[in-house]
Amino acid sequence: MAIAHIVSRGRIFYGWYIVAVAAIAGASAGVLGYSFGLFFDPMRESLGWSRTSISWAIAIRSAINMLTGPIYGPIVDRKHGALILMAGGGVVLGISMMLTAAMTELWQFYLLIGVAYGLAMGAEGSQVVAPVVISKWFIRKRGRALAIVTLGPNVGNIIFIPLAAFIILNFGWREAWFISGLFALLMVSPLSALFVRRTPEDIGLRPDGDTHDQASERATDTQRSDLVTDYDWTLREAVRTPGLWMMVAAFTVSGAGLGGFLVHVLPALTDKGYSTAFATAMVAELSVVVLVAKMVWGFLGERIQVRYLMMVSFVLSAMGLFLVVVVDRGNLILLLPLVYGIGGAGYGPLSSLMWANYFGRRSLGSIRGALLPITQVVSAFSPVFAGAVFESEGSYDLAFIIFGLCFVFAAGAIYVARRPEPPKPV
Repeated sequence: MAIAHIVSRGRIFYGWYIVAVAAIAGASAGVLGYSFGLFFDPMRESLGWSRTSISWAIAIRSAINMLTGPIYGPIVDRKHGALILMAGGGVVLGISMMLTAAMTELWQFYLLIGVAYGLAMGAEGSQVVAPVVISKWFIRKRGRALAIVTLGPNVGNIIFIPLAAFIILNFGWREAWFISGLFALLMVSPLSALFVRRTPEDIGLRPDGDTHDQASERATDTQRSDLVTDYDWTLREAVRTPGLWMMVAAFTVSGAGLGGFLVHVLPALTDKGYSTAFATAMVAELSVVVLVAKMVWGFLGERIQVRYLMMVSFVLSAMGLFLVVVVDRGNLILLLPLVYGIGGAGYGPLSSLMWANYFGRRSLGSIRGALLPITQVVSAFSPVFAGAVFESEGSYDLAFIIFGLCFVFAAGAIYVARRPEPPKPV
């Protein structure tokens, strides 16, 4: 606790240190982002596994991750919960990837990258722990803070895509797994243990680093009150609101495109005849676009109703998926990083912002954690679905069309998901 109190006396608001740690934790997961597609063919050639078999590890990981929500969510709302989860998760994350370098059987891959990595991602990922902690530390600047945290996986992509490609081509896929795990082990756990704290109130601060007068002024700001609730909902109260269930519907269905496309976009591009170097460059460019777009979405979310922004994000994501389907070796594919990059960039910061703005700070972990198994179920199995479609059709086109239509549905659902009014006192 001493380090937290020492650092909190500095000029930089302590919450930004937690933002930095959470972003680094997200970056450590870069190997299971877009760059995971780089492992498909080397592992298939070396071990004789199909793309569908490899994709099942992602499905298992996502299933384990979503099942941790109801457990991890209430823990985050406790005083030392986030610290324990993020520090311990970093250890499991690093060791599981390092051991993957030595595995030889499919069940071992499922155990390490499916089960162990899934448990770690529940503690390190962008679904519950990190966004809940950041939402507790920020109110006025919540949009930009959440945007920075969600940049972590994209920074990881920018680092790990060329790094993994270089290591795989020059040394092997096993070495790529080991180095990625070593980064997570040495960076995430020590920083989490040193810096992560539950709320600013725990170390004598206020959200956003505000003084008493600034906090009072914020409470009377009518423009902010139109965007952010001042009421801290309980889980029991939240599940009785129609807006929550429209959010759940939108985030559940949209997970099809987010999960399946993320894992299969690299092999989808190479299957259409583009070189591995070109496809890798396209995905790296997409990650750069996302870096910029996430910050824009974050700042906009502090000024505009978040459900309107979320709807635009879903529509652009659908357009990006349809673009991959209709373009065959044409230059129009160069628009993919721009269209899908801008659209997909909105999901992370805006969805987390929407949960916090709608339901407050105190029980946010419990609310998000309880609903995570529902909102993530489609995302968990969409990579397997995409792999099965490829094995059956010889193309990802049908899967991407279905994923695009899911985004269209999500746009409509989120548009009608209005912020609920607090219950009236009895």
